[in-house]
Amino acid sequence: MAQFFLRSKREEGEAPLYTKIRRNGMQMYVCTGIKVDIKEWNKAQKSLSAMQRYEQTEAGAKVHELQMQVMKAVDALYADGKIQTKEDKVIIEEAMSNIVTGGTKEVQRVKRIAEAKSRKYVIQFYEYFFSGISDGSISHGKNSEYSPGTIQVWKTFGRYLHEYCDPGITFDDIDKPFADMFTQFLQKKGFMSNTINKNVTCFRKLCNLAAMEGYNKNAVSLKVWKDRTVKETDKRAEIYLTEEEIDAMYDMELTGENEIVRDIFVLGYFSCQRYSDYSKLREENFMTYDKGLGQITLTQKKTGRTVNVPIVDDRVYELCDKYNYQFPEISEQKMNLKIKAVTAQLAESVPSFQEKYVTVLTAVERRSEQTYAKLLKKKGSGIKFTENERKWFGKLSKLAERRNGSPLFERNKHGEVIRPKYELIASHTSRRSGATNLYKLGALSNMEMRSITGHQSEKVFENYIRVGLSEQAQMVGDKILAAKNAKKKKVDK
Repeated sequence: MAQFFLRSKREEGEAPLYTKIRRNGMQMYVCTGIKVDIKEWNKAQKSLSAMQRYEQTEAGAKVHELQMQVMKAVDALYADGKIQTKEDKVIIEEAMSNIVTGGTKEVQRVKRIAEAKSRKYVIQFYEYFFSGISDGSISHGKNSEYSPGTIQVWKTFGRYLHEYCDPGITFDDIDKPFADMFTQFLQKKGFMSNTINKNVTCFRKLCNLAAMEGYNKNAVSLKVWKDRTVKETDKRAEIYLTEEEIDAMYDMELTGENEIVRDIFVLGYFSCQRYSDYSKLREENFMTYDKGLGQITLTQKKTGRTVNVPIVDDRVYELCDKYNYQFPEISEQKMNLKIKAVTAQLAESVPSFQEKYVTVLTAVERRSEQTYAKLLKKKGSGIKFTENERKWFGKLSKLAERRNGSPLFERNKHGEVIRPKYELIASHTSRRSGATNLYKLGALSNMEMRSITGHQSEKVFENYIRVGLSEQAQMVGDKILAAKNAKKKKVDK
């Protein structure tokens, strides 16, 4: 029997139609090559009459005819003994292609077999995989589609993969020297350890995915990828805002987009969620306990975990009422730019926003600084700029002016890059600030905190919050004193 279904979890648009074939104890999934309207297809699955109505449409009639032809073709292939193992899936794919294209030409057969064989090449397998996660035909976990953020990570990895890897490289060619050279390749680009690890992880996953699909039989390729140790000195400064700073931000007199950005940021603070979640909050995410306490309930986009956040500050409702629970959509890129502008304005009246923090430059910033130094040297030597150099020098000179000279980025006496607090604030700062301040209250256990933030492990959570050793000691001391006072009161009674 052949069953037809969609892998995509989208509710609108088009998606490729798949068929599940069961014969002789084997189960195979094959893409038909036909795309159907998701809404119409899902509507047709609700009942027999709905399917009959669907089959009366032009699109439905096409799908019905395909079903008949596929079942007939599959039956014939099994009857002729051409399908013996799962590796014979390519024969079914060939037959499917012939049905869809309406031909049985030799070129179609050769093409399908060539495509299957090509996946042993690293580049070709990546392109097959990336195409699948982009159109939703390849999912992960419990048939859930890859998030836009994850797809972007794979897209970026693909750019470096094409630059590093020759098209003729197969998974059989991957060994420890190959993996080490990839890491060195990323290091030469000036990437920080976190970025290097992210791309190494993608390569490791690619090898594992290819192995799972039978295109990588090199066990060594699964073991040679090692993450770099991320030192504190390799990390950008991870700051958080105090309750007083959040209060000052909330009280600012703002208009236009700056006001909207501030309001969404503050909502993110009280929700302790990522921008992809707190920027999308709607009325259905707000609920009320039997005892009258409100809560925010949502399924995190990144992790798929459902979290419940108690609402303990009335300003949450003030913000929601202000926008009638329909917060304007603003891209995260614009959010990051605008929130820096807001906090730069706030820094004029709140000195703590001007405090300098040691941080590191991004790879782009390092290259900009190196380029500016070379151009300054060239100018000092009286050598004429090319047109492109002239444009870059003009752009970087303006940045240097804002930074009060060269180098482009301010440094302390130890040569470390330093920046004022307001320049380090981004959309994610709201989540880290909310989680850190809630943790510092000392009223919730780590498990209770994680039920709000959605962190899966104790270690990740403890690394996430910005609480130093002295603050930890103070919190422990406060709990001990509270326990002693409670005991003393009990004795006195």
